[in-house]
Amino acid sequence: MKNKDNILNASLATEFSQKYLAYALSTITHRALPDVRDGLKPVHRRLLYAMYLLNLGSKLQPKKSARVVGDVIGKFHPHGDQSVYDALVRLAQDFSIRYPLVNGQGNFGNIDGDNAAAMRYTEAKLTEISELLLENIDEETVDFKSTYDGDLQEPLVFPAKFPNLLANGASGIAVGMATSIPPHNIVEICEGLKIVNHDKNVSIKELLKVLPGPDFPTGGILNNNKSEILKAYTSGRGFFELRSSYKIEDLGRGQYQISIHEIPYQVSKSTLIEKIADLIISKKNKLIDNVIDESDQLVRIIIRPKNRNVKPEVLMESLFRQTDLQVRIPLNMNVLNSKLQPKVMSIKEVLVNFLSHRYEVLIRKSEFRLKNIKNRIEILIGFIKVYHNLDKIIKIIRNADDPKLQLVKKFKFTQNQVNAILDMRLRNLRKLEEKEIKQEYKDLLSEKNFLTKLLSSKSLQKKEIDSEIDFLIKKFKDNPLLGKRRTQLDKFGSVNEEDFDNEIKSDHPLTITILKNGFIKSQKSFVKNLEEQIGNESSSLLIHARSNDKVILASNFGKFYTIEADNILTGSSTGRPISSYLSLTDNEKIIDGFKFDNEGEIFIYTREGYGFVALEKNLETNKKTGKKVMNVKGDDRVIGVSRVIKDYDAVAVICEADKKNKMLAFNINELPKLDKGRGVILVKGKSLKVINATVFNSKSVIKDQMDKTLFDKSAIEDNFAKRAQSGKIIKNYKNQIMNRNFENNIRCHL
Repeated sequence: MKNKDNILNASLATEFSQKYLAYALSTITHRALPDVRDGLKPVHRRLLYAMYLLNLGSKLQPKKSARVVGDVIGKFHPHGDQSVYDALVRLAQDFSIRYPLVNGQGNFGNIDGDNAAAMRYTEAKLTEISELLLENIDEETVDFKSTYDGDLQEPLVFPAKFPNLLANGASGIAVGMATSIPPHNIVEICEGLKIVNHDKNVSIKELLKVLPGPDFPTGGILNNNKSEILKAYTSGRGFFELRSSYKIEDLGRGQYQISIHEIPYQVSKSTLIEKIADLIISKKNKLIDNVIDESDQLVRIIIRPKNRNVKPEVLMESLFRQTDLQVRIPLNMNVLNSKLQPKVMSIKEVLVNFLSHRYEVLIRKSEFRLKNIKNRIEILIGFIKVYHNLDKIIKIIRNADDPKLQLVKKFKFTQNQVNAILDMRLRNLRKLEEKEIKQEYKDLLSEKNFLTKLLSSKSLQKKEIDSEIDFLIKKFKDNPLLGKRRTQLDKFGSVNEEDFDNEIKSDHPLTITILKNGFIKSQKSFVKNLEEQIGNESSSLLIHARSNDKVILASNFGKFYTIEADNILTGSSTGRPISSYLSLTDNEKIIDGFKFDNEGEIFIYTREGYGFVALEKNLETNKKTGKKVMNVKGDDRVIGVSRVIKDYDAVAVICEADKKNKMLAFNINELPKLDKGRGVILVKGKSLKVINATVFNSKSVIKDQMDKTLFDKSAIEDNFAKRAQSGKIIKNYKNQIMNRNFENNIRCHL
């Protein structure tokens, strides 16, 4: 409400919500979402219409792109020139759009991701497909609106004889919604349109017999997963799996190379090659020896295997998993309907809406033509009267003061007729001209009768729409560039996972060493004499693993980290700081580690005597910051772990109190299994500090990590009790580390 100073009093929250809603709606309807009828967003529609007004037909000379962009932003689209030019460039790129709408001359970018030349260097004109979108636009087939400054008129939508939405697809992000529609084959779309035109109740499953899936400008192979495709097309949301097509080229003597000649849609070739090269350099894919780009106008990427024994299908499967040689193309058919309302449509709804638009265009075009025919027939009737009364009419024109009034009065001419008669040229009075006018009158009368019937007959309208569709099929079907399907459909084959795992990663032996100075290193062999390593003062932990294993590292703060064994630096005597692999916090250090077993269980314990059992699969993480599992409080710290293996039913804890060592053994069932937490108290007593612990078989003995007996059965039985007691004093224990149940895994004294 405005006060006397013309100031609006309003709630800030209300104003913000209203303005944001207006912005959101503007973004949805004027920028991001295409119209289901012509498949265009406003910027694309304005570009093509500006080129139409500039007379840049497909058969005529092009003009500078800067001229086109200038007209667009000056007359229709008050936005940045670069964004408009980028839209123009995309409409001209045959690798970005299935059926280019702009014929660009000059450098319009390439599949490597290189940008187009500046707009002052390139030229553009319409393609024949654009002309199909604009056909009959001057025949009152669509509504127009005022431009942003009110000086001109622009079309709200194109007549669109060409089904552009499905043929070229669309993508965009609005406020709270997005659209992603892949391109399709025009011949297949037209076949689908014919079916829907004759049977509005046809099922989508039937439609997919002629419209089986997208057809991308860059080709490739589409996974022919019919159930997933049907689900996506029915709901309007889903995805398509697309991978590169390749050939195996025989080099003789059992050697081969793989040539990739089609890459997935909207994947940059140069970025793709960089990724493959990075896999080779970082040794993340050990099946590939080299990648070579031999492309010219056509894509040709050569992949060389490490050796002749590498299976081609396994090599390609590894690249499909590790690179964009295989991608998922999303489907989100969120478009504007004829009322400019956003809606997610099924494939059938899109076809029905396009046909409804074409019927409306047909009716409006016919009405426009019929109106013009009636006007022309009226004038022709007047001309015929002139030829029958030529001398009298000439006399009136020569002698009368007001010939128009006299002609109307004497011969009952209409105003249109008398104006046309007075505008006639003398040469039109020839006898030959009279015959032509009579023939024209006859032809127009016949056309008028046909149009009158057409406007009142649904069957005739359906026949006309069929003729339009047949015209498109005939125009494109035999065109190898535009009509032939580029993307092949095939069910993706699956490589045996065991074979894949065996080939994709080598499994050579590694000995991983964590040094006391906080460094980590690896050597390509198993250390044979582990006893010698125990005496090595620089080592604190030795782990035997293979290059395709994962290693779990435990920190004193109760966090667990995962490292790929093959990623650890090999061949260095000093190693590399653990901080280059992990993100450790202040005063945090690695105190234990082991080779990961997805089926395993781990007993975790702290210095102050807390512990529990955790599943190893819950310890794994891909974060450098690790995963918090054991909650430690105050000055308490995790000091070790022990693997719980089959038949091990008891826990032994060694602690220190008043400079004496004590031992307590109890049943493992007294420990909880937790995903994370602090656990339960293991031993209880004043000033007790745990120094070692292990899980063992109560019917056997407890050994050290060099497989020597530390406690025999009688010693174990003497110290066996319930959990959370203080234990009994043991003699002759010299801080020996008990076997932690990790095969060939040695932890030295810290």
